[in-house]
Amino acid sequence: MIQFDPSPQALFNPFGIGIKQKQALLIFDDEAWEDYVPTLPTESSSANKNFLVYKDTLLVAPANTAGGAAMSVQDFEILIASGVKKFVAFGTCGSLKLDLAQNIIIIPAAAIREEGVSYHYLPPGDEVTAPSLPIELFKKYGLETATGKVWTTDAVFRETADKVKMMQQKGCIAVDMELSAMLAVAQFRKVKFAQFLIIQDNVVGKFTHKLDRDPAKLFAAAMDLLTIL
Repeated sequence: MIQFDPSPQALFNPFGIGIKQKQALLIFDDEAWEDYVPTLPTESSSANKNFLVYKDTLLVAPANTAGGAAMSVQDFEILIASGVKKFVAFGTCGSLKLDLAQNIIIIPAAAIREEGVSYHYLPPGDEVTAPSLPIELFKKYGLETATGKVWTTDAVFRETADKVKMMQQKGCIAVDMELSAMLAVAQFRKVKFAQFLIIQDNVVGKFTHKLDRDPAKLFAAAMDLLTIL
């Protein structure tokens, strides 16, 4: 059983890497990172060649967009230690409802903590609350949204039928691998953080309808969120 220790100091603490930017966009979406970001007028960060700078914003693909909670939090911690104060993240998730369209935007109300990382940052509890996000901002770009809880798990091959049913009963409409851990770190380190998700696949069946997916609109919405955090 994990024992939570509220001390901000550990034997090995995150280290800064000389980042000048005070805000960052964390892009967990391969399509946006590989297809859209290269079209932007970016430059490589002097702190890390894998980080890009767009205007005054650091663009980061945490853990190469596929590392789950533990790897993503390592990148997050280093960015915080480097002086970044505001973060917006977006990435993909799986649907836990048959009536949600593919590519709809999920605005999390809270995340169920079924990963191990968050318990090192917050006292034990079933879930962690997410900050409210303005639906009007997404409507501005013609993006449809749904709001509900998200089930965060680091055991992708243990999403059993009974577990899915349990999470649905708890109010979860989607499943991902990072959200609850990222929210916990943001609370512990006292930085501003918001995340939205894009439904990419369906855990409980086949999609009944599909929305257009425009990485440019997703990116623009995320940048707007940074300005209001």
